[in-house]
Order: sequence, then C-alpha cells, then structure tokens
Amino acid sequence: MIKLGVSFLSGGMWITPRIWNHNLDKLSSCAMLFDTGASMTTIDVSIANRSGISLRDAKPIAVHGVGGTVNGHLATINEFWVGDLNIGAVAAYVLPFDKNSEVQAVLGMNVIKEFKVTIDLLQRDADSEGTIFMEPTFDTNTIHNADTFISSQSRFGIWSATQSE
Repeated sequence: MIKLGVSFLSGGMWITPRIWNHNLDKLSSCAMLFDTGASMTTIDVSIANRSGISLRDAKPIAVHGVGGTVNGHLATINEFWVGDLNIGAVAAYVLPFDKNSEVQAVLGMNVIKEFKVTIDLLQRDADSEGTIFMEPTFDTNTIHNADTFISSQSRFGIWSATQSE
C-alpha cells in the first residue's frame, strides 16, 4: 500500500510522484494534479525538457479538450515512481501548458486505473491536508521498462474511458 500526502490548491488534489531525470541522472519530484477526469498523464513541455524526456522520437499528437485543440507529443516517461514504488515506463502527453497556470502536470487515468485508491481527508500531517492510499492491482514485480514499453499496449500506456478492460 502506497501512502501519499495530498494538498489542495484551487480545488484540486495534488500529489508529488517522481520521474527519472535524464539531465540530472536521478529521480526528481514533480507536483501533479491527481485528476480522475483526465484520461492521460500529461506534463508541460518545460518539465519534459528539464527532465531530459526526448521528444525527438515521440509521436506528434493533437489533443482535443474543453479549451480547444492543442498540439503536442505522446512521449514515454522511462521511470515513474508513486511513493516508493517504481511502476516503470508511463505514456504521457507532453503539451505546452499556459505559463500562468498553476497546473503544469496531471496524473491521469492511464496510471490511476491500475490502483485501488482511497482518499482519507482526516489523516493529515504537518506536510499534507489529507492522504491518498494507492494499492496496486497489478503484479509489482513485473514492470515495463522503456525498452519493452509499447504505449498502445502496455499497462500504463494510452487509455480511453471507452476501451474495454
């Protein structure tokens, strides 16, 4: 069971997973909006650049949403950590976020769907306003690394609410 502190900003729940930063050759924290309404994990172009996530081989995409269509890339985060658990490679949209937006990264359903999630707003500590418990529903001993990851077929790949599980 993974225990994550949660904070609230502008009505959203925020957690801090870690991603492998190729530029620094270590894990780096990344504040992400925990968003069950988002089909995909999404990061800003600046986070991808700071983390050394290559867009050279990433697939160009157009993402359609409430605010219109945004052009970006479908990339792979090679190593993604939720708490102390390395879940392996994760597909992510890399999009240009509004520089004035508080949101620069979103944890979407392509990751969240693989966990039984419990939110406890009464369990707080000095650094959080509640706790999210995430219990993996998959075998944590079998993760896809970047070499075996296929964004259309792997566990944390592309997800849509209309696909059958």
